[in-house]
Amino acid sequence: MAFVTKTDSGYMTVVKGFLTGAPRVALTYPTEYVKTQLQLQSKSKPEYAGIVDCARKTVQHHGVKGLYRGAGVRIIGAGLQQMFRWGSYTNLTQVFRDEKT
Repeated sequence: MAFVTKTDSGYMTVVKGFLTGAPRVALTYPTEYVKTQLQLQSKSKPEYAGIVDCARKTVQHHGVKGLYRGAGVRIIGAGLQQMFRWGSYTNLTQVFRDEKT
């Protein structure tokens, strides 16, 4: 993980981890939301004609914020996931790191 240096403290690693996980989900969540809406619609009487139609109708009815309904929990969860992943990586590499390198 090039983003984490040998001199980074555990605190900085945790912060960097959260700051990589949360934006990743914030950028991709609207496509996940649209995909889920398409999967949940009725097969006999579909509400949306496709991906673009679903996104357009969501924005028309709920605004751009409508594409992010329910995203808060997912964004925080992804941030915490990366935070723990990077924190554990840093702690384990400090245990096994050769002091000469």
